[in-house]
Amino acid sequence: MLWLMGSWLLAEETAVITLASKKGTVLVWEAAGQRWVELPVKSQLSVGAYVKVEKDSEAIISFGKKAVVTLSENTLIQISTCLFQQGNLKQVRLKSPQGRIWSVVEKLASPEAKFEIETPNAVAGVRGTVFLVGYEPTAEASRIAVVAGEVGVSSKLAEGYVILKENMATVVVANKPPIPPQVLEERERQEWEKWKQSIPFSEIGLVGGVAEINALQTQEAARQVREISLARKGSEKVRQDFESIEAAILLYYADTRNVPRRLKDLMENPGVPGWKGPYLGAGTNFMDPYGHPYQYKILKTPRGKQYLELSSFGLVGAAGETRGEEKKIIFVETLKESLKKKLEETGRK
Repeated sequence: MLWLMGSWLLAEETAVITLASKKGTVLVWEAAGQRWVELPVKSQLSVGAYVKVEKDSEAIISFGKKAVVTLSENTLIQISTCLFQQGNLKQVRLKSPQGRIWSVVEKLASPEAKFEIETPNAVAGVRGTVFLVGYEPTAEASRIAVVAGEVGVSSKLAEGYVILKENMATVVVANKPPIPPQVLEERERQEWEKWKQSIPFSEIGLVGGVAEINALQTQEAARQVREISLARKGSEKVRQDFESIEAAILLYYADTRNVPRRLKDLMENPGVPGWKGPYLGAGTNFMDPYGHPYQYKILKTPRGKQYLELSSFGLVGAAGETRGEEKKIIFVETLKESLKKKLEETGRK
């Protein structure tokens, strides 16, 4: 295929895809014989190939010295697409119905270039980063975690998209959108450190990219620790605030048989019959620990169930990362059930 760009005619080419190293049993699907066969180290792979890593085994695959993926035990991938242009990665897409994959991708040369990993319910796309994609078939859950760089994550089965930056992670469950970004788990950071020691960078390239990533990690470490600490403290305060607000909403509902149109209605009479507030202590300003107003929305599920959504944007760090985002869902039906239960208990007394 030829692509005309300005006055240049640029040809797409398939990069050399190589099994750089392995431990244990690594298999490739042989279409002619309709069977799995052992894949030797230094073997080259073609687009469309299926690679399976058995129990207690590992594999490391390089893509034209511009990207490398590590396959943990019980991982299966298909190399769906692998296109390069003038030696630069243009489009790589891997499909993984099970297992865990750590990827290192050098910064892509153009905005149109793509490196994506697809699970049965999610797609993770990067611009140059170190990241993890894992899929657990039993739970129908994908987990995407980022050590360095930036990854966009979308659900294949529901609307929703999140951007993960350094030391952040998300989960996509079944046919739901990605959850808001969370702080990377320490076990994942340790898992990457272990993998990093086993990748033969000197043989497959990527030395510059990894050196840059390591420098960024060192430079960012102190700031990350400070911000994560602040976010954790703030998150606990947000949780306590949400519990107090939920209790106040229940009292408001008990008196008015309605939910507040805005949080301010819990403190000031909005002219609703039965209002007996204020329902929270004097001085309540509905601000989160980071100095931003709590968000409050009245929404409906696709099936028409009404619910209330309380949320905090979290801490916006020095480099623009957001940490400590919190969200609480309160179904109006649950308020009705809680009120009914309280009235029944009062009647018995």
